[in-house]
Amino acid sequence: MEFRLRKGKTINLGPSPGDTPVIARTVRKVGVMARDYPGVIFDLRVREGDRVRRGQLLCVDRHRPEIGFVASVSGRVHQIRQGARRRIEAIVVNVEGDEGLRFDVGAAAQNDGALRNLLLKSGAWLGFRTRPFGRIPDPADRPSAIFITATDSNPLAPDPTHVLRPLLDSFRRGAQALSRLTDDPVFVCQAPGPSLIDPSETLQVVRFSGPHPSGLPGTHIHHLWPVSDQRSVWQIGYQDVAAIGTLLSSGEATTTRTISVAGPGVERPALVRAPLGAELIDLLGEPRTDETLRVQRLVSGFSLTGTEARFLSRHDLQVTVFDRNATPKHTRTALWRMIGRLPLAVPGATQPSEAFERLFPFDLLPVPLMRALAVGDIETVERLGGLELLEEDLALLTWRCPSGTDYGQLLRGVLDTLHQERAA
Repeated sequence: MEFRLRKGKTINLGPSPGDTPVIARTVRKVGVMARDYPGVIFDLRVREGDRVRRGQLLCVDRHRPEIGFVASVSGRVHQIRQGARRRIEAIVVNVEGDEGLRFDVGAAAQNDGALRNLLLKSGAWLGFRTRPFGRIPDPADRPSAIFITATDSNPLAPDPTHVLRPLLDSFRRGAQALSRLTDDPVFVCQAPGPSLIDPSETLQVVRFSGPHPSGLPGTHIHHLWPVSDQRSVWQIGYQDVAAIGTLLSSGEATTTRTISVAGPGVERPALVRAPLGAELIDLLGEPRTDETLRVQRLVSGFSLTGTEARFLSRHDLQVTVFDRNATPKHTRTALWRMIGRLPLAVPGATQPSEAFERLFPFDLLPVPLMRALAVGDIETVERLGGLELLEEDLALLTWRCPSGTDYGQLLRGVLDTLHQERAA
């Protein structure tokens, strides 16, 4: 099966790393950030100063203690940062050594319950996100389908085909394991080309091509297996699937990922092998100081959906670098810049335009959805299909709208409210 999408837009941010060799960077600190996991409250299992090994439990979800958050490196707990109401916002670990835990994987090869327990204890469960709501799935849930995203249309993202070339056996092993977590299909969504796995009754290969966001899981799910209040699916990235395959064969948690480091502020884009939650400044290479951050702006993820942050977010596979002295041209549309040059002009709301339709490859109405989000009309957002979406799916609408409204952030508020109402 193949989908060729016409709607969308790929923004040019300069050269990508392409098929360059992967470089290993020395990372000094990693962080586990609560903001990466909506709805989760960290319940600590370590204290500042404790020595930890790679794969060791750092904390659990207070409401679902089966879900474990593990250290991606061996080292010492440097900082436990608290926020409002003394909630844990971040756990920072200094990298020291390379000792790792080994998990017992014997039972997981045959028993589905043991497989789930292994994924939960090793931290691999954190690679899953649900649709709707974009949260870590409950340990006992069985999704109606699982989507493996083995393509990426984000500008400057690493090429999944290149990254997976040495990991194909692990990727296929991981994909086979995921078929045991659901009674329905596991979709492997990839770019046109040879199949990454051998298709079967439970594993289906679907090819997507076209402009961004043709490579995002939200686009794939909408066209293949739309979700609703009554039907949920899980999504997971290709590197997380390969990590599950390696875990099942070796018993060791794979806590490193191949990251793209590129953007207008980088002379030579690179593919970097680094641990989950790595400090972004270390991914640039060469000795760096705080002065670097005054010159360069580091964004974890694609610039339209990412966050200017200190540490790499859990699901991000790229770091976009900008020169602080230069305004990125893609952040505002030509119409917005033209309005801004008018005397005493104040950027505000925009009139509906067919331009939004050309950017939105969903069978949903973008302008009414944007209006409902802007005024906080939760019922209308749900009625218009908002449960199918996550923040990244609205990035191009945010980019195109002259009002400067962040529709992804508004959507997150709506999704959190709806989830709380259903959990009450």
